[in-house]
Amino acid sequence: MRKLLLILFISPLFVSGQDGPFYFTHNNIQREFYFHIPNNLPANSPIVYVLHGWGGSGSSIMSTTAFNILSDQNNFAVCYPTGLIGSSGMTEWNVEGFSDIDFIKELNDSLWSVYQFDLNRVFATGFSYGAEMSYHLANCQTTNMFAAIAPLGGGMWDFINNGWPIICSPTINISVFVLNGTNDNEFNYNGGYYPGVGNYLSVDSIVSFWTDYNSCSVNNSYTFPDINNDNIFTEVIKYNNINTGDKVWLYKVNNGLHEWFDVGPWGNDDFWASEEIWNFFSQVGNNTTSLNDQKDVFNRRLVKTINVLGQEIQSSSNKLLFYIYDDGMVEKKIILE
Repeated sequence: MRKLLLILFISPLFVSGQDGPFYFTHNNIQREFYFHIPNNLPANSPIVYVLHGWGGSGSSIMSTTAFNILSDQNNFAVCYPTGLIGSSGMTEWNVEGFSDIDFIKELNDSLWSVYQFDLNRVFATGFSYGAEMSYHLANCQTTNMFAAIAPLGGGMWDFINNGWPIICSPTINISVFVLNGTNDNEFNYNGGYYPGVGNYLSVDSIVSFWTDYNSCSVNNSYTFPDINNDNIFTEVIKYNNINTGDKVWLYKVNNGLHEWFDVGPWGNDDFWASEEIWNFFSQVGNNTTSLNDQKDVFNRRLVKTINVLGQEIQSSSNKLLFYIYDDGMVEKKIILE
């Protein structure tokens, strides 16, 4: 009989082509996510988190972005979490607190315990509300969990002019790839006011914020050819810090709308956003440190196994058990038989 190991209610034996939904319990709430890995993905590979917009889902953003294709071509894992239903009755992200930050961090920890992803190459991208959540992850991370983010079609809230308390400010350098259309009818390129919420920054202000924070200067700039002759053309400005390697890229899509930019036959743009985002991520991070940081996991020794009552028992199936290791790490596992 086939055995299936669950860690924190996640099945680690994901099969290529079977991308979910899977479920993870966080704060006593069952959270949905989709997860794709290429066949025979080696340890120490990158992982990309892709965050949907307001009212979306992990499934919908997986279909829209088609990161699974790039995942198979470039040997990285990709995870598509789903937000919770908010007061509007639609799925959304908590960009004013820490619950979704904690959810994504704990989900990443659990996936890493199975696949040993490269901790220096964990990335996040998102569209619209998911872009906001990407900025929130970057602003609020207290450890270098994310090496880079790539928000598309979203903004950063103007906390100062809104008179809001600043929830958190970045403390760790992080590379940022900003993609926005100048004709976006949801997030105005020049900033504005979102009804019922507050003011958000212009894209130029966002780029200035991150280039100043990362001490980056212009490295390269050019314009994509307007291959469709539709007067939608993209200006590219790339900044970097030659000492730290941190990067800030801007893709300003002139006359671009509120959409995930794509080429034909699915879109009418001059580039495929998913491909450009992966190109950006692939230039960020390295795996030297993470190999050293992760090797102890493979050498750790199981000390004992206990049940929910704290009783030491032998490993058994169909029960929630706690596996305690000599390095102090504790894993919750279920073996379904």
